[in-house]
Amino acid sequence: MDQQDYLDKLANLVIEFDDENITEACNDVLAAGIDPNTAILQGLAKGMQEVGVLYDQQEYGIPEVLLCADVLNMGMEILQKDIKKGEGSSLGRIVIGTVEGDIHSIGKNIVKLMLDVAGFQVIDLGEDVPSEDIISELNNGGADIVALSTMMTTSLGSMETIIKDVRAEFPDMKFLIGGASVTETAVKQFGAHGYAKNATEAVKVVRSMTS
Repeated sequence: MDQQDYLDKLANLVIEFDDENITEACNDVLAAGIDPNTAILQGLAKGMQEVGVLYDQQEYGIPEVLLCADVLNMGMEILQKDIKKGEGSSLGRIVIGTVEGDIHSIGKNIVKLMLDVAGFQVIDLGEDVPSEDIISELNNGGADIVALSTMMTTSLGSMETIIKDVRAEFPDMKFLIGGASVTETAVKQFGAHGYAKNATEAVKVVRSMTS
């Protein structure tokens, strides 16, 4: 097996919520000398991203998503033990939330997960988040980036309002936006700094915004 075979196996075990074989698969990955961070991001997290797609397509429901998350967490516990001390230090602080008027969470949660395993400190404010909650969190702990998500076109106005409100208090704050109803053109329209169409891209964009 080459590296991609190992990574694909991890992803598939998450998608199939196979808790019986995930421990052996993770140990095989470590024995093969594959970097555990790579295994988490390109294996486990990639699988969870596909789970998010299956949920959006209504092929999976909440019970299946939770089972998949359990398998992912089992794998992460094994792989993270092999990450050398110091590698997990925070690369930046991200405040994330689904904007006011939208209670969807699956996509936002997957982005949070992938940013977590990539080494960022992520503060998740949850769903239906108003400007005031974000401003309060920034006053308490600051952030390098505010990440906003919405699945609904009816909540795009809330996203724009939040960016304006936060910028009035924190003029230099950077914003990452995403979600099913968001397009790249909204970056300029809303005054954001980055756009990601999925969780994998979100990690890349955040890295570029904090480098």
